[in-house]
Amino acid sequence: MNSHPGSELLISFILLLALVAGIAWGFMARPLRIAPKASIRFFFANMSLSLGIYLLTLRTASASLLSSFLADIAILSSFMLMGWGIQHLFKLHSSLKRDGLLLLLTSLLMLAVHLQQLDPVFLAVIFSVTATVFLYVASQNNFQAIQKDFGFAAACLMSAPLFIVAAVFFVRSLILLWPGTDADRFVTTVTAEAIPFLWCCIVLTLTVNIVMIGGALARLVAKIRQFAERDQLTGLWNRRAVLKKLQEMHEQWQKQQQSYSLILLDLDHFKLINDSLGHDAGDAALRRCATTLSAVVRTQDLVSRYGGEEFLLLFPGVAATELPLIAEKIRATLAGCQLIWQNQPIELSASLGYITVYTGAKAEHLLTLADHAMYKAKAEGRNKACSAVIS
Repeated sequence: MNSHPGSELLISFILLLALVAGIAWGFMARPLRIAPKASIRFFFANMSLSLGIYLLTLRTASASLLSSFLADIAILSSFMLMGWGIQHLFKLHSSLKRDGLLLLLTSLLMLAVHLQQLDPVFLAVIFSVTATVFLYVASQNNFQAIQKDFGFAAACLMSAPLFIVAAVFFVRSLILLWPGTDADRFVTTVTAEAIPFLWCCIVLTLTVNIVMIGGALARLVAKIRQFAERDQLTGLWNRRAVLKKLQEMHEQWQKQQQSYSLILLDLDHFKLINDSLGHDAGDAALRRCATTLSAVVRTQDLVSRYGGEEFLLLFPGVAATELPLIAEKIRATLAGCQLIWQNQPIELSASLGYITVYTGAKAEHLLTLADHAMYKAKAEGRNKACSAVIS
């Protein structure tokens, strides 16, 4: 097999791209600490790709079995590590055991082909099929995670390069299996026939790293958005976010007459908990209240920390006839909730005011009426749910 200067130059360029990308991911992992667990896996993915590309330059007729075998395994390992990085980036379920088993099986099959001195086409097919699996799973994970935070269109745009790379390797395996195919242009890497494939590899190396950078940025934006919309103590929606949700729900009511209700509640004797047991105990009480409320409502309902020890709950689709039962259930659940703080029991209870949207109502006026009802419940002895009086 005669090497070609053009193909050697392209391989060197791919090697340089992978090394530069690996160094960049290394800086993101340390000292910048931007998604460090994911970044360190992207670093090793690019380093493993660099090793594989370097070993490809040694793949000649006189190349040793070891260098040829390690080149394929190193490149496949880079795809596997990239998938693991995406899983860590978006806190997805790890496929470590499954991927490790697949890589081990692929290694054994490749070794068998090498030792039996079979047609190199078999090696290329095994390599391409395994690469397809790793890249398809990575693209699927990337798509699902981005769709959850940014929608279908953004997920398609940011996952398309990975799907395309997976498709390229899948098509390569089909072409190699097709009878009468000139396998040299799809198997060799240092000849003139390999130049189109190598250009494809350059584009793929760039786009895959762009996808990984895009994923890291998407995760960073999602975290910033979470900090902006979530209460840091309880993890619930904060006041700003729930008021926005309330306005959206009210607009839906005005357009489609889709009913909704809300409950405003305030923990009873919260100042006494802070004064007698300290603010850490008060924080623990708020967290316990948050988890209790989240567990007692439906998945489509919204629970928020409205301010201090106040919580605002929104109930889409709930009519006025259903609301008193829901409010009483929430009141009773909280009243039966006990927090043990430093071996001392803290009894929790809340006063609730509730209201359902009505014709001519304004969102802010509903909150005012619910607030009045909540203070009425406090005035009547606390640990009570009162309906708002529509005025």
